[in-house]
Amino acid sequence: MKKRSEWEIYLDILDSLSENGPMKKTSIMHDVHMSWKPFNNHFGFLNENGFITESDDGYNVTDKGKETLKNLRQIKKTLENNEYYNLKK
Repeated sequence: MKKRSEWEIYLDILDSLSENGPMKKTSIMHDVHMSWKPFNNHFGFLNENGFITESDDGYNVTDKGKETLKNLRQIKKTLENNEYYNLKK
């Protein structure tokens, strides 16, 4: 697996939550294939800045998180269609 950029990690976390519904922290961590410390740093950023929220069932993506996820997916799609970006992989 290639090293992911910061924004790709945020995308993966938001994507996992969006597709799988409410999840516990460790389930998200396993789903995005990260170790605890790096995951906790990224997860904390998303939580503290209102992109995700905790409920009785686990964590969910907020409206702000959904909008950000939509934008990150568009960025990824744009970059994947860019010849220079694909050469660097």
